[in-house]
Amino acid sequence: MATQVCREFLGGGLLYLEGGEAPPRNGTDVMHRHRSNSYFVYVTGVELPGFAALLEPESGHFTLLAPRLPEEAAYWVGAVPTLEQLQEQYGADRVVYLDELKGLLAAAGASTLHTLPGCAEKLTGKIPPGCHVLTDLLPATLDRCRAVKTDAEVGCLQAASAASGAAHMDMWRACRPGLREYQLEAVFSLSSRCRGAPCPGYPPIVGSGPNAAVMHYEAADGVVEAGHLVLVDAGAEWRCYTADISRTFPASGRFEGAARDLYGTVLAAQYAALSTLAAAPPLAGSGGGSGGGGASLQDADRAARLVLLEGLREMGLIRREAAGSSGSWLEAALHVKLDRVFMPHGIGHHLGLDVHDVSETGPVPKGPVQPGHVLTVEPGAYLIPALLARARNDPGVAPFLDFDAAEALVRCGLGGVRIEDNVVVLAEAPPPAALAAAPPLGLQGRLYNLTVAAGVAKEMAEVEEVMRQEWRPEAAML
Repeated sequence: MATQVCREFLGGGLLYLEGGEAPPRNGTDVMHRHRSNSYFVYVTGVELPGFAALLEPESGHFTLLAPRLPEEAAYWVGAVPTLEQLQEQYGADRVVYLDELKGLLAAAGASTLHTLPGCAEKLTGKIPPGCHVLTDLLPATLDRCRAVKTDAEVGCLQAASAASGAAHMDMWRACRPGLREYQLEAVFSLSSRCRGAPCPGYPPIVGSGPNAAVMHYEAADGVVEAGHLVLVDAGAEWRCYTADISRTFPASGRFEGAARDLYGTVLAAQYAALSTLAAAPPLAGSGGGSGGGGASLQDADRAARLVLLEGLREMGLIRREAAGSSGSWLEAALHVKLDRVFMPHGIGHHLGLDVHDVSETGPVPKGPVQPGHVLTVEPGAYLIPALLARARNDPGVAPFLDFDAAEALVRCGLGGVRIEDNVVVLAEAPPPAALAAAPPLGLQGRLYNLTVAAGVAKEMAEVEEVMRQEWRPEAAML
C-alpha cells in the first residue's frame, strides 16, 4: 500500500511510520505478544517488532528500517533475516538499519518529516537539525486510504471470517449447561488458531444469560445455565485483518419462548438493515437515497430500529395502548429514544486492520456507503436493568413500556441477543443474468456478506442443527 499512500499524500516532505515494540507484561523480559501498529502494517505488511518505514511521496520510494539486533538474538528469538532477505520479502526499494535514519534524512536534505501523533517524541535526537516533524497531515491520508479496501484486503477479511465463523460454530457444538463462559472462549481460541487465525482481533465477549446484557462483557467467568441464551462477539485476525462476528445461541440447543421471540425480532431487524444497504443507488437525477448516492449506515440503523420496535411491541414489552394502532407511534417512539432502552449501540462500523477501523469520518461512515467499504451490521436487543430503571423515571419513555413484562424476563435470566455480519459494499449489484446459474453465497444486491459466505448459520433452525452435531476438535486441524 506504500505506493497508494505516496500517491494520495499531497503535503510534501517525507513520511515516517513505526511498527512499535512488544509491550512489557512483567519483569524485565516477559512481554505481551507483539502486534504491529495497524498503519504500519497497512503500508509495509511487516508484522515484526522494532521496524520502521520511510516513504518519499514524490518518487514513491519505500525504505524499510530494520532494528540492528545483537548476535545472541539468534538463539533467544530465532534466526535474524538479512537485509537482502527483508527487501525481497517486503518489496522495499531499500532496507537499512534503523540507527541509520539520521544519516538518511541528512543525506536527503529532508526539512519536513510527517508522522503519526505519539511518534514525534520518539524521534528526539534521531533526526538531523533543521528537520521539522509534523503530525497533522499524515493521519487523514492514511484514514482515507484505509477506508476503501482492495481485493487483497477483502481476501484477508474473508480468510478471517472463515476461521472465525467456523470457531463460532464449534462453540455451539461444544456448549452444554454447566460450562463456564471461559471454557467456550477457549473453544473459540483453539478452533480459530488451528484454522490459521492465531490472534484475536479484540477481547472476545462471551456472555450467558444476564451477562449477555453487558455490551463489552469480558469477565467470561459465569456459568452457562439451561435456558440461557449465550451471546458471543468474537473475531480472529488473519494477517492482522480481523473478523467481527456476533452470534447468539441457546445453551440447551433450542430457541424457546421469549428467547425465540427476541431472537426472531433481532434477526428481522438485521435483514431490514442489510436490505437497506443492499439496495442499488438511485440513478443520477432521480432523487431519493442519501444525497443521491444510495443508503447510509444511518439509513440502515433507522430501518433496523423500526423493525425492532415493532417486534418488541409484539412481545408485549411495549404497551399496545401507548403505541396505538397506526404507524405514527413509531416516530413518537424514536423521538423519545425508546429504541435506545433496548439497543443502546449503533448498527455498525468500519472493519479492517482494526475492529473499529478508520476512515475520514472515524469508525462510523457518514453519508452514503462507498464501494470498497467493509462494514459490520449488528443489531441487538437487550434487557439491561440500569436502562430499564432510567426509563421508568423518564416521562417521555415510561408510558411506552410494560415494566412488569420486561422485569419478568430479566428475572428469568434473559439478557439479550446480538447478530452481527461483516459485509463488503460493491460498486453495483451484478446483473441478474450473471446470477441465474449459481448466485454466489453471501451476495445480496450491492452487498457481499463475508459472514454468510463463510457459512456461519443464523436462522434459528440452522443454529439448532449445528448444535445437534458432535464437536470434533480434530476437524479444525485438517
